[in-house]
Amino acid sequence: MATASLQLWLKKRLAMRSTLQSYLQDLSAIALLLLPLTLSNAFAILSGHGFNYVQFPQIAAMLFKLSEILINIYPLSLCVITSYYLSHKTNVNSAMFITYALIFFYILSITNNMLGVNQHLPNNPLVALFSAFLTMVYYTRLNLRALEPQAVDFAPRLAKHVVHLLVFALLGLLIAKVSAIAIGSFSSLINYFHPDPLTFSGGLGYQAILGFLGAVGINGHNLLFSVKQMIYEVTQQNLVDWQAGEAPLHIISQGFYEAFMSMGGSGNSISLLLCILLFSKERNHIMLALAALPMVFFNINEVLLFGLPIIFNPLLIVPFVLTPLVSFMLAYGAIAWGLVSPVTTIVDWMTPPLLSGYIAIGNNIEGTLLQLVIIIVGIFIYHPFYIAFSGNEFKRLQSASNPTTIDKLTFRNLLDGIRDSAQSSIGKSSAQQRMASMLREGQLVMHYQLLHSISQPSVCGFEALLRYKDPSGKMYFPTFINDFQLLDAMPTLDRAVIEHVLADMQQMPLREGERVAINVSVTSISEVNFVNHLLERLQHFAIAPHRLEIEITEEAILANSEQLRQTIFALQHVGIKVVMDDFGTGYASFPHLFKFPFDKVKLDRSLLIDANNKKGKELYQLVAKIGEIANCVVVAEGVETEQELDFVTRCGVDVIQGYYIARPQPLADALALLAQRHGQQQPDCA
Repeated sequence: MATASLQLWLKKRLAMRSTLQSYLQDLSAIALLLLPLTLSNAFAILSGHGFNYVQFPQIAAMLFKLSEILINIYPLSLCVITSYYLSHKTNVNSAMFITYALIFFYILSITNNMLGVNQHLPNNPLVALFSAFLTMVYYTRLNLRALEPQAVDFAPRLAKHVVHLLVFALLGLLIAKVSAIAIGSFSSLINYFHPDPLTFSGGLGYQAILGFLGAVGINGHNLLFSVKQMIYEVTQQNLVDWQAGEAPLHIISQGFYEAFMSMGGSGNSISLLLCILLFSKERNHIMLALAALPMVFFNINEVLLFGLPIIFNPLLIVPFVLTPLVSFMLAYGAIAWGLVSPVTTIVDWMTPPLLSGYIAIGNNIEGTLLQLVIIIVGIFIYHPFYIAFSGNEFKRLQSASNPTTIDKLTFRNLLDGIRDSAQSSIGKSSAQQRMASMLREGQLVMHYQLLHSISQPSVCGFEALLRYKDPSGKMYFPTFINDFQLLDAMPTLDRAVIEHVLADMQQMPLREGERVAINVSVTSISEVNFVNHLLERLQHFAIAPHRLEIEITEEAILANSEQLRQTIFALQHVGIKVVMDDFGTGYASFPHLFKFPFDKVKLDRSLLIDANNKKGKELYQLVAKIGEIANCVVVAEGVETEQELDFVTRCGVDVIQGYYIARPQPLADALALLAQRHGQQQPDCA
């Protein structure tokens, strides 16, 4: 019992670790997608300060305005790109996914007053991420298909989308109300304890709160704006009093926090960046650090924050919070003991480390030296945690069974993955254009291939096979199916095929036991409402269910075995037979044949092609016998010669299909063949 409990605990732990690793990789990819926006913002700010320095205030103001716009649009872009990334990862329609995420993002932001002052855009990156990830959880549970105006069930599908969108919006409103209460309680708690950030203990508490908020992606300075404003006003007054000779300088001030607590961005991220460059053996981390270096130099750390990532990363959150606290104590001690002069200037937050210390202490090298000491101490604080983080990642890569896993996590290959995603989008766009052109200019038609029963020659059946006829009348094999698969539009194609086949079956004088088989894709057979839709169309065309067979491949079994089992039982309950197609091509075909109650199994032609020697013949005989043992009707596919016909007949198959019996043919020819066979007892196998 204890062993079972331990195994269960280990499984849960491994599952959680796998989920966390997947999440960390997702954040890294998303951060790289937003890298141009982040770098553009840093360049705009840097250029603005440069033009201010050379006395071009109008150009500087324009660049600062651009920076403000880029900063405000960052959370919105983060939500959209995260949603786009997750939609492709989960094969969900991107447009609907992004719409859901943006609705939730705005509801949560407006309810909690998280809108920018000037642009009035949602301004919290954490809420952006949360909105996208919650949308993924909600939307993937629904299994909603994209709206298709040409679909037969467009009206009920539209109604379902409306209902689910309203439910999701109401859920967002409920979560927004709860979060507003939680944020209010948090603010009340802070006000109740009222730590004074201008004292040693209060400053440590204030810095710890900022660190923990930053570690989960919340800009603490925005959340505690009133506190920061109070520190700034007190600092300004203290500087005025000091210059007038009426008061000494405070040790802790706005300038103190700006100069020593945020070097390289929150968490004193410059120490982490240098730690990576000095000690890392991970090429992807070194490349990421080099990419982040220009921004960290100006105290912008979003690339590290989301790229490693730091946020929600248990190993890196500890030093991210701890390093500024140690820095606080070192700076406070150095000033209190007279080793360094108090801060006399509130430096701009974009001022690079070492230079900011020099300016803050009144153009004194003491400030630079103190910052240098703090940075070095920070490197050693980050070092063991970073080594543990990168070591765990390295071990995971070593133990991965798939050798491409390592490549996927490198910086270069992550960019390759983003490029591949873009190429995939281009490919989908091209496929959509081809599909639209095909449906607009030509038409889908059905051909029918005869299924000949050995035991009952007078009873026959057909397999419906899809073809495309262009405007000139030329017929094509269904290579276009790849486009439908790429666009996740197979349910639409399957429904069109069902419509065509059932309409054709109205003209077929089928006798007792004669059926028409329709191939159905993995996506369609996995849908919960597939059986209901099929029965509704059978009723519409007045076709008896026992005239129909549904053929599925092994992919459907691997995709959703429990749903497939329910679908098979539901189809058989109304008299529709279920066929396992392409048997023998999949490694798991044999156990699946016994696990699921198939009525018929079709032996793939590849088995017959391989039956050109003793072992191949024995294998074919064995497979045919297995089908018989599983209580299935056995169909030999791809019979093209008289020798193959004789062989499969000796193997005991029940039904034969192939060019030797009959080729796929249009409806008119299939009707003529059907009339011919009904008029004679023996088939013409010419």
